[in-house]
Amino acid sequence: MRIIAGKHKSRILKTLEGMNTRPMTDRMKESIFNCIGPYFDDLTVLDLFGGSGALSLEAISRGCAHSIIVDNSRDAIRVISENVNSLKENDKVSIFTSDYKLALKKLANESFDIIFLDPPYRMNIVSEIVEYILENKMINKDGYIVCQFVKGNLEKLGVTNESFANDLFVKKNYAFGNSEVLIYQKK
Repeated sequence: MRIIAGKHKSRILKTLEGMNTRPMTDRMKESIFNCIGPYFDDLTVLDLFGGSGALSLEAISRGCAHSIIVDNSRDAIRVISENVNSLKENDKVSIFTSDYKLALKKLANESFDIIFLDPPYRMNIVSEIVEYILENKMINKDGYIVCQFVKGNLEKLGVTNESFANDLFVKKNYAFGNSEVLIYQKK
């Protein structure tokens, strides 16, 4: 896995061993960032299921001011820390070892310009998290919530829920292999 664009373009990132995470392909990442960017000046990021930190580090490389990366796996936190250190971006990244619910409660008084939601597929919690983000005003005006989930699971997850229609609109919906990405933008 590598950084696609920005000041760290072509830098290689470490990923977790095994099948517990699914690193986003370069093609998928490029499509997302071209849709919401491609470059960002002084924006803030929340990466709730950090994995390797690749999405946040791509955003930092493209100009984001700060990212909070959350994961509850100690192995993931180790890999994220190694990637942040290798890019020398420690001053722009905060890393939390935490369950997503505790992290959301702790961050409920903060707001972000970009929020990445890529929970383990088995959890089916994207809609629940988006509702919490909206209720607590955690996404800034014109901000993006990028959700990844199992392809074809859109209706089951409730991510097209009409209760979001007053606050969000669907900017883009992509399918890549067995994954699907839905990009919401705050009205």
